[in-house]
Amino acid sequence: MKKEQIDVTGATLPFFRYEENGITYYEFDSSESELPVPMVNALRGLELLKDRNERLKMINMQEPTGLYPSIAERFSWSTEVLEDGNVSILFCIRE
Repeated sequence: MKKEQIDVTGATLPFFRYEENGITYYEFDSSESELPVPMVNALRGLELLKDRNERLKMINMQEPTGLYPSIAERFSWSTEVLEDGNVSILFCIRE
């Protein structure tokens, strides 16, 4: 899997794109960022998702619970606590 850095309008952190099993992933790491950087970048990243074959992966120091209510109608997500204590959140478009 080769990750390619991409430009994302309005983002303040590096974003990467890669494909795995027919799914396109966009990924960014905000685990060392202070508010509101994670929220701003998550919103910019969610704008990239156009269909069910795309995902946004966010690595953050904690779950972005303040973000969830504002995106719940359009997106779903799953979380995983990583070995280093950070959280991986995987967003996709709701069916």
